[in-house]
Amino acid sequence: MRYRQAMADDGIDRLEHDHIALSQRVLAVRSAVSRLQRGEDVDAAETVAALALLADDLFEHFAREEEFLFPYIVAELPDQEPQVAQMQAAHDRICGAASRIVALAERGPLAEQLALVLPLFARFDAEYMAHAQREAEFLRELASRLTTEQRRALAALLTE
Repeated sequence: MRYRQAMADDGIDRLEHDHIALSQRVLAVRSAVSRLQRGEDVDAAETVAALALLADDLFEHFAREEEFLFPYIVAELPDQEPQVAQMQAAHDRICGAASRIVALAERGPLAEQLALVLPLFARFDAEYMAHAQREAEFLRELASRLTTEQRRALAALLTE
């Protein structure tokens, strides 16, 4: 319990909670896209809005990691640079797919764009889920390697 309380103050917990919330939203969008694919009655405008909001939240989350977390980790734990580079590359792929999906969905009626959106969403979904798992493992490893002082410094950076 004491270890968990220390972790709650370091920002890593917040990043883990962000991942859980984002993953739940990806699952909700996946469900809506699946229903669209099956031809079920789905509010296309609501689905497009959910996609756009998800993309915005992913961009914000990834920006926080890339602007604060990753530079700090590379400075403090240089051996983590290859893992950070892999995560940044995944961020780029996820953001690219999300941006394209939103652009397609906003281009016209979603039903008309569906043939393009479906395979793109499948790639986005697979990339996001694999990335979320890799990053959760990365964050757990960081939690075990960072000192109390480093965790406090990281928390300060992430709250800026």
